[in-house]
Amino acid sequence: MAPEPEIDLRPKGRWPVSAIVFIGKAWRLLSGATSTIVKVFFGFALFIMGLFFLANIAVSTPRVGAYRTLHPSLAICQAGLDQGWTILSETDPARAKTETTDDNGCVDPSNDEDDAIAKDPAWATRFRCALQHHVVSSSTSAHTLDYYLGFLEFNENGDPYPLIETDDRGNDRPPVPDILNLEHQAGPTPIITQLDALRNHLSQGSNYVIVFIHGWQHNADIGDNNVADVRHYAAHVARFLKRRCETEQLYCDTKVTAIYVGWRGARVDETAMRRRLGRDLGTTFGTLAAITTLFDRKPVSEQVAPGAISALRAIERTLWPTQPNGAPSPNFKTNKMIVFGHSLGGNMLATGLQDDLVKMVHEHRSGTHVPPVLGNLVVLVNPATEAAKWTALQRVVWDRIPFHVDEVTSMDDVVSGHTFFTADQKPIVVSVTSALSFPPADLRKSDCVWLAWKAKSSDKQEFYKKIGKGDDAPDYDWATQELFPTFKFDFRPLSLMFERWEAAMQNQPHAPGQSCDLWHDPTPWEWVKSRPAHWLSLGFATFPFQNTNQEMSHTIGHLDPPRPADGFPTDFAYSSAAPFGTTHELFGLSDRGKEMHHPYATLADAAIECEPANRWLIRARKAEQVKPNGTFWDSQTLKPSEPNAVGEGAAAAEFRHGARLSGAAAITRANDPFWNMRAYDTALARHDGYRLSSFICAMNQLVMDDITGAPPTLPSSEEQTGSLPTQP
Repeated sequence: MAPEPEIDLRPKGRWPVSAIVFIGKAWRLLSGATSTIVKVFFGFALFIMGLFFLANIAVSTPRVGAYRTLHPSLAICQAGLDQGWTILSETDPARAKTETTDDNGCVDPSNDEDDAIAKDPAWATRFRCALQHHVVSSSTSAHTLDYYLGFLEFNENGDPYPLIETDDRGNDRPPVPDILNLEHQAGPTPIITQLDALRNHLSQGSNYVIVFIHGWQHNADIGDNNVADVRHYAAHVARFLKRRCETEQLYCDTKVTAIYVGWRGARVDETAMRRRLGRDLGTTFGTLAAITTLFDRKPVSEQVAPGAISALRAIERTLWPTQPNGAPSPNFKTNKMIVFGHSLGGNMLATGLQDDLVKMVHEHRSGTHVPPVLGNLVVLVNPATEAAKWTALQRVVWDRIPFHVDEVTSMDDVVSGHTFFTADQKPIVVSVTSALSFPPADLRKSDCVWLAWKAKSSDKQEFYKKIGKGDDAPDYDWATQELFPTFKFDFRPLSLMFERWEAAMQNQPHAPGQSCDLWHDPTPWEWVKSRPAHWLSLGFATFPFQNTNQEMSHTIGHLDPPRPADGFPTDFAYSSAAPFGTTHELFGLSDRGKEMHHPYATLADAAIECEPANRWLIRARKAEQVKPNGTFWDSQTLKPSEPNAVGEGAAAAEFRHGARLSGAAAITRANDPFWNMRAYDTALARHDGYRLSSFICAMNQLVMDDITGAPPTLPSSEEQTGSLPTQP
């Protein structure tokens, strides 16, 4: 008997029960994942809103208001000017030498206004004086250092602030006519603003002026560490000038005055948060809250620029007034002024001076000196500003100088371009940025083959081995390398940062492009833990609609000229197809042991070397070892000194023209006065790593020493050609 056929009891046209169960589980899983994503998204949104509330309402700095506006004629300020304040250097010597470090660099146990106020609350009023006199104590009175500190503060539209006085109850009020002596119109100019107080102070004698313009997350508040930084610089310079008085009989009667240019770079009151929450916790919360403010602080720095530049021009006219016959003032040669702009302070200077610099190059006559554009020298330290503000100047120079032979340009014309700027031309603008990579254009795979061959066949085997050897990751300026492009909607530098993190998590010997060392296969655990960094790197690298215009998204010091397709790292014969960007390099002199941060309280007695370095630049350009026309000069390779020369020492850091190991010719002539330097971590570490004594010395040597032997020139100012306007 045949078996009965099986009967299919499943409903026709419907899925199996197992499929329905699977779909149900998948749906619940998807719903849970979606719910988690939504929660994370709204949590992140609430976090951002919390930061925004914290930054703009809870701990926001005042939109209008200055911090250092007490009139110098007040008794509390005048007593300080007469005697000098030693409180900030009154630290136990043993404690002063035991400084610690944090993620932002050195923590100085001295030079802290909050500590002084904790000892005596009266300092909260004294530190508000618009003009101050500070003294750094020494074990011997002969080594004691002193300097003056003045303030120029501007509100968000660039207007200055008036001075104030306090009544018997401690209330602030504008100066009364008796203090201003307004009834004597023929007498001294009334002191009404911070600028008036500074000009009155600088109107007599020989002056060395250091201007410091702060950047993002700072202002002129009491306790701000950038105010401590300018005191740190001023004390260094006071010591450097003492040395020159001893060895060269120069600057013996010169007073040092530091000028702090303050603006509302800090929309979050991070100083108050550190006071209330402690240094570590307050810094962490303050930084998180401040991240949302970078968007609007940069435009504010550019709006303040005209007011700040005009005030510094007024300082110039005080230092270098012209006589009725048009001759310079008697103190023309001894008065000096160097202007530092850090971060967005560098952006302020780059914005305010860009048009002046372009015009100067347009009007420059070949074979003559380019005069300073502001003071004697402008130094941009890790400037947070678009590279386009520098390349605009480079393109004007490119238009004026022939670089290549063609049908209408002879070789003689090209060679003559080397004298467009004279051999004794001094730098007038120096931009210094803590760089990440070495060499600047990274190593190609073909380079590694070539280097391996050179390491075997060349008499410089160790040199070539060193080029291809991976080193520890350098300290660099992440704020201008990655943060600035991110806010410009260019995520590629951020992608490379996560790529370096991936390499570090896998214990690879180097970051991509930095060495010829071969990568090893990661262990399973290394592979797993590096996946988030890998995915983030890939995501940021491929993010759509990015801003890929590097001149607008990268900062001045992080735009390197692209390397030619042919040539190897030590080949300097070929020019970059886009010769715009970084032009020089700066290295520390670690072999001399100079790369140290000395606490403020120790500066009078610390072992600091900053010897006179006269004519080092002209000797570097004329050294026999350099290439024709002085290109690729090096401050460590100098032409021998003249017999009986005085003070012809070396620079405190190593300056190099062009980029070594870049595989390209220098993009600027040897005598170009505009230096865009890539600094490595032995010279300038991190965003705020400009406190090294060697760096401070090297920058000031460019001004206080005669580095080329050229006659001094007045700063470039139309108002220098005539007499000063009559004061009311």
